[in-house]
Amino acid sequence: MKSIMFLIIGALPLSAAFEYSGSDVVLLGVSASMIATNQSYSAYLLNPATSAAVRQYHLGLLYFQPFGLADIGYASLITHFPVHRFGSGFTISTFGNEVYRENQLVLNIARAFFKERFFTGINMRWNNLNVQNYLSLNSLGIDVGIQYVLHPNILVGFSLLNVNQPAGKPEEVPLVTNWGMSFRLGERFDTYVAIQKDSWYPASIRIGFETRLSSFVTLHNGFNTYPATPSLGLSLNRNKIAIHYAFQYHFDLGGTHFWGMSLRH
Repeated sequence: MKSIMFLIIGALPLSAAFEYSGSDVVLLGVSASMIATNQSYSAYLLNPATSAAVRQYHLGLLYFQPFGLADIGYASLITHFPVHRFGSGFTISTFGNEVYRENQLVLNIARAFFKERFFTGINMRWNNLNVQNYLSLNSLGIDVGIQYVLHPNILVGFSLLNVNQPAGKPEEVPLVTNWGMSFRLGERFDTYVAIQKDSWYPASIRIGFETRLSSFVTLHNGFNTYPATPSLGLSLNRNKIAIHYAFQYHFDLGGTHFWGMSLRH
């Protein structure tokens, strides 16, 4: 059973939870393409600079079982706190089961410059890996990112995740390079385009769309080229509470349902 579990974990779309940076339902619904955005409170997991561009307080929760496997679970709590020209937040996540478990704590801070046209940010990632009766490992990763407003409706962003190579081996906690743009077409439609390349896997192109049908309903969909995984999602917003759902399909391993909620103020 243990050997089968390790084989399954090794086959996950982004290898393991340390590399599953888009640990939020909305981010996953647009295939983790939000490298440049002022709409998502959790996008600092992909680009630390984005938190300074979002001006509301948020708290979010996420849960999923990859490919419907009952023995493996992923849960996270995500927060965001804006103060003047600064944005900050922390994320706590856990992935696995009683045999194999990864835990992560992300601390974020970002700042806006030049009349809120240029943003910089940094994440500190504490990674913990536990394998029952075998090993326990800890590492500290550093993410850096920038974002620039080319036009009120066009943003561009760039980030480096795990820039300090905390594990010392690229296949364990790899250096990940992200570049992306967002385009707002009116008040109801946003498009995201991103390229991600880490030191272990080929580059992937990510495209996402966010459509606000009304103040109550928002649709998300996207596609990632490596691995080939289309995704779609739905957010239901009521006052300060939102319920989120997303579905992502891997052509070899099957589909994954993502569930979450968020509070904003």
